[in-house]
Amino acid sequence: MAEGWKLNEGSISFQVVSEDQLWTVVVKTLSSKSMKTTTYKFALLRAILENLYKTDSNLEITFLQLAKSFAKLYWNLVIENEYSQGQSTQIEKELKEFQIAYKIPKGISFDSIIEVHRENLIEKIEKKILNRYVIGALFEDIDRIVYGFSKKEKKITLTQSSWEFLLKYQTSIYKLVNYELAKFLQDKNPYISTGIVLEEIENITKRESLRKYQQMLLSYSENECFYTGKILPVIAASIAVDHFVPWSFVHSDELWNFVLTSQSLNSKKGSKLPAERYLDKIHVRNQHFLQIGDIHVKSEMEKYEFQRFKKLYQYAEINGFEKGWTPS
Repeated sequence: MAEGWKLNEGSISFQVVSEDQLWTVVVKTLSSKSMKTTTYKFALLRAILENLYKTDSNLEITFLQLAKSFAKLYWNLVIENEYSQGQSTQIEKELKEFQIAYKIPKGISFDSIIEVHRENLIEKIEKKILNRYVIGALFEDIDRIVYGFSKKEKKITLTQSSWEFLLKYQTSIYKLVNYELAKFLQDKNPYISTGIVLEEIENITKRESLRKYQQMLLSYSENECFYTGKILPVIAASIAVDHFVPWSFVHSDELWNFVLTSQSLNSKKGSKLPAERYLDKIHVRNQHFLQIGDIHVKSEMEKYEFQRFKKLYQYAEINGFEKGWTPS
């Protein structure tokens, strides 16, 4: 069998597989039984989890979507936090060359890079790292049962079985990936005396600012708290953009999952799931957004499906998120 990273196409072995089979390949991939000289496989698994809600109707994820998650993780690890990935890793070399070429200071986060430069970096990572070394290697490691891929079409395709499995067990898999990633990085960075905190790894790709979403929500929905109906103050700093289904489950920022509320109420809600009656309300709001002609809103709402959103809500509860929160 050819080495996975050399493949240009990868066909899925079985369309329907059991949860036991999927758990077996995930655990094997994350364990010492799988050859890992870099953190690429951890990063790709994270990227797939972060894009589960951005698949199209065929459960496809483009290489560029994955490269965006991939680039953000590595930039924040290598450039912002200065965690080495090991001697002579290609990803570290590419990032540092990019940093020098665009005169970007040390300690700058991915979200703080000028947008056009950020897009250039994502394309560079997609072409030189993800496409070349990573997609095919993980494909082989997971026994060809989670996704297929095409380098010509620049996409991976999940099976219905694997998509459901990753969604259902997302929190557990995410924590496993982060734990193994942290262990790997600690080995490569022995000077970090206090160790790399898992919580830091978990949140290293969290968006710094939700201002653009706040502006969209204020422009195209009423300036009131989603949960109470009360008019929100005109001061933007007093208005919170809340993840309806918590970010710590979704690990992605989606307009269809955002609502406006007050800062104080957002703090009280925390990582709880709103009461089920709010599902219909947010769907009505999202139906309104689907009718808006603004190109940015259209792009954000492109992958929205209510049945998938309900499944996301249900699986968040299965993963231990407290359900039934209300303002009172």
